[in-house]
Amino acid sequence: MARSSRLNARNSAAEGGRRSTTIFLRVLAQYVPLTLLLITSALTSFVATAVVRKTASHIGLVDLPDDDRKRHEVATPRLGGLAIIFGFGFPLLLLAANPHAVNLVTKNLTYLFGLLASGSLIVGLGVYDDLIGANAPKKFAIQGVAALILVAYGFRFTEISIAGLSFKLGVLGWLASILWIVFIINAINFIDGIDSLATVVSITIAAAFTVIGILRYDYFSLIIMVALMGSLIGFYPWNKPPAKIFMGDTGSMFIGLLLAAGSIVKPSKSPTLLIVVGPMIALALPVIDTLIVMKQRFGGERTSLASRLTRVVSADRRHIHHILVARYGSTAKTIIFIWLITLLFAVSAVLTVVQSTKNIGYVSGCIALLAMIVLRYWGNVRHHRDLQLPLDS
Repeated sequence: MARSSRLNARNSAAEGGRRSTTIFLRVLAQYVPLTLLLITSALTSFVATAVVRKTASHIGLVDLPDDDRKRHEVATPRLGGLAIIFGFGFPLLLLAANPHAVNLVTKNLTYLFGLLASGSLIVGLGVYDDLIGANAPKKFAIQGVAALILVAYGFRFTEISIAGLSFKLGVLGWLASILWIVFIINAINFIDGIDSLATVVSITIAAAFTVIGILRYDYFSLIIMVALMGSLIGFYPWNKPPAKIFMGDTGSMFIGLLLAAGSIVKPSKSPTLLIVVGPMIALALPVIDTLIVMKQRFGGERTSLASRLTRVVSADRRHIHHILVARYGSTAKTIIFIWLITLLFAVSAVLTVVQSTKNIGYVSGCIALLAMIVLRYWGNVRHHRDLQLPLDS
């Protein structure tokens, strides 16, 4: 009897081991392609950045330092965003050519066409702005059209469920989606103020969206975010302080478009308010900083409405990264502080979309918000005194 019990125990243990191995292999089979996509995107972006940097330097497409906002010490090549875009797109083309990915591509053709069309428009605007310069009305107009295309192809808020009641958003959903996409495009553009900051912040947000994609079995968003994350990782060695190349508006606006698209829950059956808002928490740092700066710019001088609106999108040194650099005199410390806050927001976003950990997500989000406010306003008085800016906040 005892011998039989031992044999049964061994058989059960062996069966459990085989089951665990099978589950592990299935999980591995799912994530090996994603890992390969991440590595391929990073390597492609790294090599492409070297080529773009050399070409830009050779033909004189460089950003010259000045005494105002551009504090880099040497002429630095621009258009690094083209390398990011190539590092993002080329591996996805290879993936789409894989017979095993045909089903995924076929199911998401609408979203792919939307991203391709709106992304092309944003890239065209970015290149034009980096080479020639585009005024604010022209930028907003083209960004609005790009956002409209993305929304028309399915990236929009359609329905929401609150307290068990479902509400169709209709035209309001379209309008909110367009405004959100345009806002995020500019928020990421604004955060690109010191070497590698936009790169680091965007990698962290894309990582959060990747985890959320895994939790929701949203393989399309998952693949898009992994490709973006890999491309930014490959770009980082060239962009870290002191930057050897800048991503420019081409890169920052394209990244903003992808992150805005990733933050919008694609149409599903009555998504709850938490599911809709949860991913947006990952974008909280650039969103809050942009709102604060826009409010300061709008309320600075009492001029005409047109002048105020123009001032809202004009470059200055009011952003959180400018404040922290002025406070600590260190770009590296500033990047670490902002990255930690972004990471906390990203973790909060992931925890919030999971029902069992949503309360922890709320708490971590509040902590991140408090940390950002403290850091931003701790150096505010000194920063505004040094720059002779009004203390309106």
